[in-house]
Amino acid sequence: MRSIVMCTTCRFSPEAREAPDGRTGGQVLIAHLKDAIAERDADLEVVEQACLWNCNRPCSVIFRDDQRFTYMSGGHPPEREQAEAILDWFAMHGETPAGEVPFRQWPNRMRGHFIARIPPVKR
Repeated sequence: MRSIVMCTTCRFSPEAREAPDGRTGGQVLIAHLKDAIAERDADLEVVEQACLWNCNRPCSVIFRDDQRFTYMSGGHPPEREQAEAILDWFAMHGETPAGEVPFRQWPNRMRGHFIARIPPVKR
């Protein structure tokens, strides 16, 4: 099972909790991600979760996978270009046996965002 878990309550910017339209940064990034998924006709679940306890680095995203490493990330700007980079990186993650994408292959917009790597549960 692969999915992207996204925080709905992340701030829009360091100065503002909400965008001018009243949505949080997390809600804006989720909307961009869902639009990008629809345009790519990708089969990918986006799980919305209130507060991922990473408030010092909004917007927070978890790349969840039960067969490969899961990753916690933060500091994603609520922008369409970032949503595209998130999808690009997660696609590469899914093409690897263990979920280890070589750094040189990462989209530039994904560098500096990773916080933790969590091994899959062994059954």
